[in-house]
Parts: sequence; C-alpha cells; structure tokens
Amino acid sequence: MENKIHFVKIEKTRSISLTGNYCSLNCKHCNKHYLEHMATINDIDNLSNMNSFLLSGGMNNEIKVPVYNFIEKLKEYKDKYKFKYNLHTGFMNYNELKKIKNISDAISFDLVGNKETMINVYGIDKFDEMWNTFDNLFKLNFNIKPHITIGLNGGQITHEFDALKKIKEYNIDEIIFLVFIPTKGSFFENKNPPDINEVYNIFKYTKDNFPNIKLTLGCMHPRGYYRKEIQKKLLFVADKIVQPVKSTINLAKKLDFDITWSYECCVF
Repeated sequence: MENKIHFVKIEKTRSISLTGNYCSLNCKHCNKHYLEHMATINDIDNLSNMNSFLLSGGMNNEIKVPVYNFIEKLKEYKDKYKFKYNLHTGFMNYNELKKIKNISDAISFDLVGNKETMINVYGIDKFDEMWNTFDNLFKLNFNIKPHITIGLNGGQITHEFDALKKIKEYNIDEIIFLVFIPTKGSFFENKNPPDINEVYNIFKYTKDNFPNIKLTLGCMHPRGYYRKEIQKKLLFVADKIVQPVKSTINLAKKLDFDITWSYECCVF
C-alpha cells in the first residue's frame, strides 16, 4: 500500500484575537503569551488577501471566547471577502452556540481528558461545562475538530488517554494533536516537552483504536530539533503534518510518499 501524507503550510490563514491581549485566566502553559502575536478584528480589512481566519482570543470571566458579540461585523466581512472562519468558543451554552452557527465553517475545540489536569493547568473546574459544550456542538451540527494537547500538564502525560476514551462515542472525522511547548513567561516555562516516544505511542494508540479517523499533528508543537525529530517519527502514523520542516519533506520524497499540500489552517 502506498504511503500518503498531507502537508499543511499555513500561508492563507491568520489568527485573530477578539479580546486583544485580555484573558481572565492565567493558565500555566500559556499566560496570555499567544495573544500578543495575534491580529485584531480591526485589522481584517487589511488582511483581505487571506482565505480564512482562526477567531480566537482570551477567555472572558464566564470562560468563553465572546464571538457572539461580533457576529454582525464578522458576517459583514465574510460576505464581503468570502472568508472562512475557524472558531474557538470556550464553554458556551446552547443558545450562544446557535448565535454563531451561521458564521462558523469549523470549530477547533480543546479537550481535556480529566478534571485534575484541567484544575492544575487552567486553575478552574469547568470540566462538565467543557463536555456540555462539546455535546451541544454536535447537537447543532457544527463541523467540529477536537484538539488534544499532548503533555498539556507541564509535559506530563496525564489526560490524553482519558480524552481519547471519551471521544470514542462521538462521530468525528479527525483528531488534531498539539504538543506542549514550554512557553517563556508561563508557569511551565522550565518544563520539558513530552518524550517523543510518548507522543508517538499516543498517535499509534489512536491509529489502532480510531482506524477511520484522520490524525493530524497540528501547528503547535516545539520548534528546532524536537520538531524535526517528532515529524520524522510521525511520518508513518499521522495523516497530516502542519508546518513540515525541510528534512520531513525531503524524507517523504525520498521514501516515495504520495504527498499532497494545502495552505490554510488544517481544519479546512
């Protein structure tokens, strides 16, 4: 059987923070760091060369990304430029999700497999709200792309298999795995990313237990030597690798992989 891999080079999608630099949480793996590099809704007119946007941001005090406050403006941009939107929601209720349905092309939803990991990393217990939101997204027929961060808890494997067991009962077509990045200025900045073999084992377990689901290594995984090694290791088990490095591309070519490419956020 021919080996296949889909590579994603993100060139036509930009991330937008709907809350600027604000977030009510102080998560141990992030501490608002990633908001600093995002554009804002006021920049969209100047980014009309993009095909799509990740609509994200910090969490408000209800632990939601307040997309519903910007619906009219976002719809206006969507109609004008034919953009696609991938949304982060936080823990919205059924009615809030209904409000955003018409502008959503995809939902990137971060799942945490157990309460202990959520409390330790996020500093909150919204475990039931998270799974209720996930349920409601299905009830409303959103295009849902679950994300699981391997090593979320300071590089330790503590929730990943629990998350996989829970999503077994849902009808999903793809799981996107991210890998914990020790982030400067965060509580976990001096921790190490998870061992590459542990990451591989999680991919392999998922491949064996979810044989009909696409497995993606998402854009958030450590750079440098780690990125080079993890991509090489996952080449035979992942269906999609985002931001492939040159050595990964060369290896796939050398091994005669059937390679396909896309240039937007991997959910599209």
